[in-house]
Amino acid sequence: MNIPILAATALSALTLAAHFFGGGPQYHTPAMLSTLSLEDKAVYSVLWHAVTTTLIINTLALAYAAIKQQHRTPLVGLISLQYLAWGILFVVFGLSRLGELTTLPQWIAFFLIPALALFGIRKRNT
Repeated sequence: MNIPILAATALSALTLAAHFFGGGPQYHTPAMLSTLSLEDKAVYSVLWHAVTTTLIINTLALAYAAIKQQHRTPLVGLISLQYLAWGILFVVFGLSRLGELTTLPQWIAFFLIPALALFGIRKRNT
């Protein structure tokens, strides 16, 4: 069992829970109750649920990588790259649109998860 990757898995699962239980009521539900067009609501829902399914898949893949050494490096590499990209997006849009990073703190998780997972790759493969 790779403990750093397991910790990244736990943080990814926590991020998924925050997205689902916190973000849904804060962002998705109000958008669905807004005056957005039906098409805009459909696009918003697709994007929202795409993030949800991606978080689920990434969490499961990290769990697999924590337990099994087979395919560990490419799985962790791809998931880390994706989460780093998401983190960069939160930083860029937080700074450019909001002028600060505290309103959208998701960047913290999206930088910590790859840091833990990549540390697990550097660790002796166990």
